[in-house]
Amino acid sequence: MAKKAFNFLTLSSMILALCLVLAAPQNAMASDKDQTKAVFAQGRGISSVDPYNALGTTTSMIKFYMFNGLTKRDVKGKVVCDLAESMTKVDDNTWEFKLKKGVKFHNGEPFNAETVKFSFEMMNDPKYKFRLAKDFDFLKEIQIIDDHTVRLITKYPFAGLPLRCFNFTMLPPKYITEKGHAYFTKHPVGTGPYKLIKWLKGNKIILDAYDGYFEGAPAIKRVVYRVIPEDSSRVAALEAGEVDVISAVPTSQIERLKANPDIKVVTAPTTRVIFIGMDTIHPKYPTSNKKFRQAMNYAVDVPAIVKHIFHGNATRLATLIAPAFFGYSPNVTPYKHNPEKAKALLKEIGYKGDQVLKLSVAPGAYINNTEVAHAIAGQLQKVGVNVQVAELENSVARTQLLTKKNNPFYLLGIGGHYNDADLITRIAFGTKQRYSTFYNKKFDDLRMKAGSTLDDAKAEKAWEEVQAMLKEEAPAIFLYQQFDTYAYNKKLKNWSPRLDEMILLYGASLEK
Repeated sequence: MAKKAFNFLTLSSMILALCLVLAAPQNAMASDKDQTKAVFAQGRGISSVDPYNALGTTTSMIKFYMFNGLTKRDVKGKVVCDLAESMTKVDDNTWEFKLKKGVKFHNGEPFNAETVKFSFEMMNDPKYKFRLAKDFDFLKEIQIIDDHTVRLITKYPFAGLPLRCFNFTMLPPKYITEKGHAYFTKHPVGTGPYKLIKWLKGNKIILDAYDGYFEGAPAIKRVVYRVIPEDSSRVAALEAGEVDVISAVPTSQIERLKANPDIKVVTAPTTRVIFIGMDTIHPKYPTSNKKFRQAMNYAVDVPAIVKHIFHGNATRLATLIAPAFFGYSPNVTPYKHNPEKAKALLKEIGYKGDQVLKLSVAPGAYINNTEVAHAIAGQLQKVGVNVQVAELENSVARTQLLTKKNNPFYLLGIGGHYNDADLITRIAFGTKQRYSTFYNKKFDDLRMKAGSTLDDAKAEKAWEEVQAMLKEEAPAIFLYQQFDTYAYNKKLKNWSPRLDEMILLYGASLEK
């Protein structure tokens, strides 16, 4: 099933060649920590330590320091067992999972089949309104076979179940029953390799190793995650030895960092796709008109953005389904840059251009995203669309989307740990989904058909239909698949970039 969720052979070969090891300047690192502490930084803070309210790659990344799912994704993108010992498809609607024995939560509570059932029932309890619950609405029930065997029964055939179980992280029943959910959200307890020590919102997170971790105690005993929104500040922190790993290195800084003998730099593909969402649900916005949206796609010169802003380190996309995803079809081609065609479509619908339209962007959320937003605004101005860039804090931008109080244009990236064609098209464009402002029943039905088709050839055809409809309806200005550039301390061993962008250090170590 992992092959069905992704086809990463080509991309992962690039990653495998980069089993790199990192470090930072010796003089600076010694002043902040010893070899049992590692610090890494990205541009975004987290929104929650409650695993079922963990949205976004950064929040999910921190979650996986503390929690485990039945499955996980390895560094190459392959879906493998985690808390499960094995998984078997019994029939089209039934999967059986054998659970690992001897696993304990941070508080000593045992993990078993009752844990899986409790976690599923809690996630689906409507009183909690968990944000991730919709991602698992394909599940009908959990059947307990014995203490270490469960069966997941689905409402309909669903090819992506093994991958989704990555995000189905386990909760401690006794702890939550005794302490309550509100207490748990401030003092989380999981089965993961690290325990939460402190969360300074918007600043840093401190995690200490759990010596009872079922895969062995981590070599790095303390991990600190720092939130550094500005690209230049992250680079400066690495050069000063204040952090060991950074991501989203600006392309303008890559060559300079490569010249530093204490720092390693690597660029690697990710699962993240970047696009400009266009609101179709508010009639007051011209983006509710399909021909206007098509015009926007003709107006934007994506190849120029890839060439000049990313120096080629991105892959142009026709929709949101990247070549790495199962179901990608090369038969659906990108819009060609054609400003005259854009102007003709705008004239056809009588667009006057007298309305100021805002394009939301969260600086630092994605590589060079602010520069991309301003470039696109400039290109749209050239065809007569008055666009102003609105720079927002990431949590504000996401809240606007979740509450559907968003601007007509919004730059968004979707990727991370359990991204595939089904999930990305669902949450970006599914009716009433968290990041969607495109409500279209025909599209919902097409996506559902593709995701529930277990025959590979038939599924590929169904996904091609999904992509063709996305191009025609144009609910977004389709941009590119993001590559990420990491820079890190050469002393960090047994670590390499992941396709899902998460910086996970629990298998790594720092040499003296």
